[in-house]
This record gives sequence, structure tokens and C-alpha cells, in this order.
Amino acid sequence: MSFTDAQLLGWIEAWLWPLIRIGGILSIAPVLGSTSIPVRIRVVLAVLLTLALAPVLPTLPSIPLFSATWWLETARQLLIGVAMGFVLTLVFEAAVMAGELIAYGMGLSFAQVLDPLHGSTTPVIGQILTISATLLFLASNGHLRLIEALAASFQGLPVGVSGLNGQVIHGLVAWGGNIFSGGLQIALPVVIALLLVNLAFGVMSRSAPAISAISVGFPLALIVGIVLLRFSLPVLNSVLMALLDSTFELIEQVFGGNGG
Repeated sequence: MSFTDAQLLGWIEAWLWPLIRIGGILSIAPVLGSTSIPVRIRVVLAVLLTLALAPVLPTLPSIPLFSATWWLETARQLLIGVAMGFVLTLVFEAAVMAGELIAYGMGLSFAQVLDPLHGSTTPVIGQILTISATLLFLASNGHLRLIEALAASFQGLPVGVSGLNGQVIHGLVAWGGNIFSGGLQIALPVVIALLLVNLAFGVMSRSAPAISAISVGFPLALIVGIVLLRFSLPVLNSVLMALLDSTFELIEQVFGGNGG
């Protein structure tokens, strides 16, 4: 059995570029691209998704192997995949920001734990909110919506067509402002309540200097913060779901994905 150069080139083009775009998403996307998932598992997942999607993709262009155009197209596919994963990652960054704001009010900013999603340390409250966001993402079939958007992106931005231009990239970066608005919406009720508690304790400590700010104020802020965090979980649900919906709408507009 022998194969011609044209056949080998066709097979490489049919599988390599979809694999690069899918690999770009899995290198940065939340949950599926988490650093807690071994690299070999992500590689296997990328190959399986490529095997599932490649047969239904549009006809790919024929570009001379290892030419300048071929390398440019490879870089374009990688950029598209990373951009899609980056947009979705911003939703989880909003939860991390909210956790940091709440932790500062509770006096837990010094308590750091390893965040497997980002591969760095984050306040314990941020870790709790990140786990909650991950569970909400999976419960709402966010991973399936991401795969669906990935498959549809090959229709909206097929291989060989101009990818992301400067204006689109600027729009994606500007959309990152949702980190701050979403994080504030999640943390604001708890932060305001903790601020009132700290102000009340400050008045008490001024009227009764014998009260120790460390031995009384810190446990009080911690207990009140935990209670308020429990009752703020519905806010986390509504805000994160709204951010996820707007994120998939953005993916649909920019990448041609079908986030619904």
C-alpha cells in the first residue's frame, strides 16, 4: 500500500488545523482546560474532538506544506482557539475577583490556597466561589455549549478565511471589563454588609477601648462573612448565568458559534 504526497497533504490539512484550533481552546478554557487536568488527558480530548468534528467540517483549502501561508494559517487557527477560551475564562475571573473582595472584608486576605484552575494561589473565598462557578458551568451544560460553539465556529470562521482582525481583538479585550462589573455584582452585597459591621465595631471600640479589635473584631467579621456568603449564593447563580449567556452570545457574534 502506497500513498501519494497529495493524499498525505490532504490528510494533514483535514486533521491538523482543526486540532490546532481545538488545542488552543483546551489550553486556556475553564474546566476543560484546567491545569488540574493532566496534559495527556487534554491532548487525548483534543484528538477525540478532532476525530468527531473533522468529517463534518467545510472543505479545507489546499496550501503548500510548511510554506509561509501554511504557517500563517496555523498561527491564525491557534489564535482563534485561544481567543474563544480566553473570553470564557473571563467569567471565572469575575468569581475570583469577587472572592478577593469578600476575603479582604472578612480579614481572610492572608489565607491563600492553591487554585488548580489557574495554577496559582487565591484567597479561600475565591476558591469557594470558583468551585461554585465550575459546578454551575457544568450543571448548565456549559461544556456542551462550548463544544457546540467550537463546531459552529468552523462554519463562521472556516479555515483559510481571514480570522480575527485588530478591531475584533480590541472588542474582545474591551469585553474584559465584565470581570469588574460581574465581580462587583457578586461581592457588593457581602462587602457592604461587612463594611457596616466593621463600622459598628469601630464605634464600639471607641466607646469601650477595652474591647480588643483582634480578639473580637476578627471572629465577628469572619462569622458574619460566612453567614452572608451563604445567603449571597443565589446572587452568584444569577450573575454567573447572565455572564455565561452574554459570553456565548459574544462567541456567536464574533466566531460564528451557536452558544444557545
